[in-house]
Amino acid sequence: MLFLCNEEHIFLIKRAEGMPTHGGQIAFVGGHKKHTELNPWDVAQREFEEETNHDRSCIEYLGCLPVVMTARLQPIIPVVAKLAMPTAQFLEEVKSNGEWDDILAYPWDELLKEENWEYAWRHGQESSAVMFHPIKSGSYLPLDKNVKQHLLWGATAHMVWNFLRLYFNK
Repeated sequence: MLFLCNEEHIFLIKRAEGMPTHGGQIAFVGGHKKHTELNPWDVAQREFEEETNHDRSCIEYLGCLPVVMTARLQPIIPVVAKLAMPTAQFLEEVKSNGEWDDILAYPWDELLKEENWEYAWRHGQESSAVMFHPIKSGSYLPLDKNVKQHLLWGATAHMVWNFLRLYFNK
């Protein structure tokens, strides 16, 4: 997963409704490792190029976050990268490969409001918190003028929450 951000925004995709998994959900650009790729950064760069039609030279590697396990016990390695171009230019030039319908530039200010976060408990092989963060209409910059409310939840929300905890040492 590519945890893409800059100083003002975090960049999330709304997966295409017709996708076989997670259709319509808010997520990060990302996908599965190919056998020729040596590390998560290689995967993240390839997925960025495939899913955004941008060259990998416009992202800068910052590091990796702790592994997040999905509900199906699949490990996700979040790779954090900084977008090295203005948000407006990125949104103007980005093109979907069909895996997503919209891309959101969501302000850090909204994510930092602890009162915007909710959680519930998931009980399976072990109990864990499932994070929720409503993305309100008009609170983000969309690719198109489709300004709907969304829900950041599950593994993607967990990655964002982990980043905030690590960054702000809470």
